Amino acid sequence: MVEKIIINRDICSGCESCIEICPRDCFHLDPKNISVFTSTRCRDCYHCIAICPDAAISHRDIPAEDFPLIADSLHPDYKDPDQSYHFLKSIRSTRKFLDKPIEKEILEKLVDVTRYAPTGHHSQNVEMTLVSDSKTIQELKDVCAETIVSFLKKIDNPFFRFFALLVGKGKTIKKAQKTRHRFVRMYNGFQEGTDYLFHGAPAVFVFHSKKDGTTPEDNCNIAATYLSVLANSYDLGTCFVGYLTYYAKYNPKIRDMLRIPKNNQIYQVLIVGYPAHEFRRFVSRAQPKIYWI
Repeated sequence: MVEKIIINRDICSGCESCIEICPRDCFHLDPKNISVFTSTRCRDCYHCIAICPDAAISHRDIPAEDFPLIADSLHPDYKDPDQSYHFLKSIRSTRKFLDKPIEKEILEKLVDVTRYAPTGHHSQNVEMTLVSDSKTIQELKDVCAETIVSFLKKIDNPFFRFFALLVGKGKTIKKAQKTRHRFVRMYNGFQEGTDYLFHGAPAVFVFHSKKDGTTPEDNCNIAATYLSVLANSYDLGTCFVGYLTYYAKYNPKIRDMLRIPKNNQIYQVLIVGYPAHEFRRFVSRAQPKIYWI
């Protein structure tokens, strides 16, 4: 059987770049100083294809067009540390959006960039649900309102609180009671036409993954951050929304609406849209707690 990583022996110069870069030690040189690949431990990271100066390495099942030269796409000045630093500083959470849909081409770019986010053990196990239909977003809010009502009835019920205490969920109930006013505010907002959940965003990205996979929560959070940064470069605004993740744990209707596979868990939610306001200044933040060693 042909190996999935193919080395063109006619143009391989034996520079050993693939040997040095491979994290799984899948390469070695033969007696003629030509690189040889062994797939036993390969994790499909494709560092070898990305680094080869001779373009001697290809993939059996993936066309060469999927491995374009970086220099053909990036401007020579793209690595401006000062501009990158200030751009990242400028990103703010957006909670007021224009009533304007996001172009499909942009949504596709946002989805696409997530596949380049790093994942633990290169598991590539991040899955997404994108809700960009206004009717479905409204239906989601309606179901979340139902969930809030049910949730408040439970934490206000002394018998339920006593039972929760018996099964070791006392701390969870106390925490819920402390934040009760937030759920009440959100529910009242739904009734009055104020959206405290999605804030009028036209797109909701839900990141989920198999619960028993490799670092699923970390992978989803990193992918969501990649998407958020790119979205802001399109002059879009973003905000991470924890409430939907919380409600989905209590109401299976939400999982069904979002088409979450049975063995998957929701780990992150990001709302995206054109911001109604423009931030003009950077803001102060606490100094990082760092220990130089």
